Amino acid sequence: MEEDTTELRTSLVVNDSPIPLNDFTQTYIGNVLRAIVKSLGFNAKQVHLYIDTSGEINIYANDEPVPIRKDFVRLLIESTLKGVLSPLKGIFWLERIIITTEE
Repeated sequence: MEEDTTELRTSLVVNDSPIPLNDFTQTYIGNVLRAIVKSLGFNAKQVHLYIDTSGEINIYANDEPVPIRKDFVRLLIESTLKGVLSPLKGIFWLERIIITTEE
């Protein structure tokens, strides 16, 4: 098995409070975010995702807004993120969430 030498730094902030992530969780969440934007046609070294208390999702790839044009796509992203974040202690969906990842 070939080891990936790219190191992803991922941060998670919930209601303005940083949530510490271990190396595995940083890489896992970072790869999920990068796969989402790649599926939407963006190849990015840096991804920012914002979720507000109303559930609105905004994604930026290398500081460029990533449009989410279809409700199905938004629902797929939302359910993926809920699944990824649900095992983390202290995370509830009806909160302000900011996730940033970069190489």
